[in-house]
Amino acid sequence: MYDLTLPFIISQIAMFVAMGFDFLSLQFKKREYTFLCLIISASLISAHYFLLNKVAAGVIVFISVLRFATCYFTTNKKYLFVFIALNTISLFFTYNNATDLIIYFGLVIFIIGNFQADNKLMRKLMMIGTSIIILYNAIIFSPMGVIGEGVFLLSNFIGYYRHYLRKSV
Repeated sequence: MYDLTLPFIISQIAMFVAMGFDFLSLQFKKREYTFLCLIISASLISAHYFLLNKVAAGVIVFISVLRFATCYFTTNKKYLFVFIALNTISLFFTYNNATDLIIYFGLVIFIIGNFQADNKLMRKLMMIGTSIIILYNAIIFSPMGVIGEGVFLLSNFIGYYRHYLRKSV
C-alpha cells in the first residue's frame, strides 16, 4: 500500500490523463491516429511507473513510445523483433522482482499486436496484452493503472465493435 505522497498523487494524475488518450486512440480506425494518441499516452504511463519507483515498467513503457512512433510509419516485422529485443534487454538490466515479468509478457503480446498489418488482429492481441497489464497494475497497487488500462480495454472493445462487428445501417 502506498502512502499518499506527492509522487504517488502525481503518478495517478498522469495515469488519469493517459486514460483519455488511451480511450481516444482505439476509436480511430486509421492506424496513424491510433498511434499518435498512444505515443502521448505511453509517455504519461511511463512517467506514472517511474513515479511509483517501478523502473522496469517505466523503461519498458518508455520503449513503447519509440515503438508507437515506429508503428505510425510501418508494420515491418523486423521492427517487431527489434522492440522485443529492446524490452528483453531493458528487463535484464532493470529486473527487480517477479512482477516485472508480468508487465514484460503483457507488453510482448502488445508488441506483436502493434506490428500486425491486419487491424482486427492488432486489436485482438492488444486486448490480451492489456488484460495482463491490468493484472500487473492490480498487483503493484496502482488504482489509476487498473482503471486506465481497464478503460483502454473497454475502448478497444467499443472500437472493435464499431469498426468490425456493427452492421452498417
